[in-house]
Amino acid sequence: MRLSEVVELYKKKEETFIEINEKIEFEDIPVDIGTRIILNKGERKRLIDLGILSLIYKKNRNFVQDYLDLDSSLDNIHEKYGVYTELEFLSICCQDLVSDLDLKAVLEKLKTYILSREKEADE
Repeated sequence: MRLSEVVELYKKKEETFIEINEKIEFEDIPVDIGTRIILNKGERKRLIDLGILSLIYKKNRNFVQDYLDLDSSLDNIHEKYGVYTELEFLSICCQDLVSDLDLKAVLEKLKTYILSREKEADE
């Protein structure tokens, strides 16, 4: 299912989030932050903010593909990228793509926390 189809379905259903049971073919299109889905693949489900992923996609398509691949656990994602979620990745690697000053402030605090967490884990 293409990302544009998922976004259209999200808008039609007018729910907080929708559940998708298919692989998503990501596209370089703008998506509002807060467009959330539950990606479902049998035993594993992942709550995903497509708006955040659409920002990340501009800089790191590999992260987006890995994050959407439910064969990879969050531990696998953490081993490869040092983060567990798309929001964490945005705070570490893509703050320059965010123009909202309030969101930038939150991302900076999250980045500080993540770097502290990773430093403690290394000790």
